[in-house]
Amino acid sequence: MLEEYAIVPDVFDPAAYANAAFIEMCLPHLKEPLLQEALVRDLCDGGWSRFCMANSGSLHRLCKEIVKKLAQSNRLCRFPHHIATDPATASDWCLEGLGTSAVDALTGIIAGHTTKQNFAQNEVASIEKLTGTPWWQSRSPSATVDRKTAEYLRVLRRVLLQANSLMFTDPNLDPSSHNYRKFIQLLAPLAGRAVKPRIEIHRSFCKGDGPARTFPTEADWKAAYSSLSISLAAQNLAADVFFWDDFHERYLIADVIGISVPAGFDVTAKPNEWSTWGRLGRDDKDSIQRLFDPAARAASLKWRFTIG
Repeated sequence: MLEEYAIVPDVFDPAAYANAAFIEMCLPHLKEPLLQEALVRDLCDGGWSRFCMANSGSLHRLCKEIVKKLAQSNRLCRFPHHIATDPATASDWCLEGLGTSAVDALTGIIAGHTTKQNFAQNEVASIEKLTGTPWWQSRSPSATVDRKTAEYLRVLRRVLLQANSLMFTDPNLDPSSHNYRKFIQLLAPLAGRAVKPRIEIHRSFCKGDGPARTFPTEADWKAAYSSLSISLAAQNLAADVFFWDDFHERYLIADVIGISVPAGFDVTAKPNEWSTWGRLGRDDKDSIQRLFDPAARAASLKWRFTIG
């Protein structure tokens, strides 16, 4: 649901196209997918973005705008050097991308028409033929996942390693409950990050539905979250937990993506228990984030405390 591409800098160079005029059609169509549904691998430990900005004066006007917006929206994903020397040509950058993809697979590498002629690998696509490239065509705003922790981690891997903020919104999220006992495993990839993200958990202040509904106290909920608190602290992580008036929808809202998670973050032992997750549009993501903003709905917030 969150793709990751390497982009050869010559996609910003009109001279790298079969016809220089093609850049005016290709770049604008690339911009929105990059800023809404993807990360861009910042090769050479940030050298790619530095190279693009340093040379932006001689490249297309969208070069500086796209690179700046990728940085502002936390969509530049730094990756260490693969080849010892700094890339000097478009082919060098493409080789660098291919080398890093062998270490951690990219969705694909987007290059100028001229550069693509030197690379037969399916991972590399000419920006001029991107719409006909299988890995570009297979992009999807949804993913159907088996309700198991391993599947959640597979789908969310890039989100968990990149996001600066994570809001797990699930009215039933209770670490003391059997079907949420593995929730801590979903947060495990965060422990190895040098800069830890802000973690928020949003749930209903009540428990259960209908006649079986109960109303635990704040002290009860602190006890229910104590095991998760201990596990987070052991991994040098912390989370803010918010208890709201009853609600029903479930989401993961991160700075890099918003996802509707209809069945929530619990797990089941049943085989092939499927749930279809969907990527939210920008406006829906922002409105849901505001809906769970304590400053915007203080009257609906019952309690909040920090764990970890």
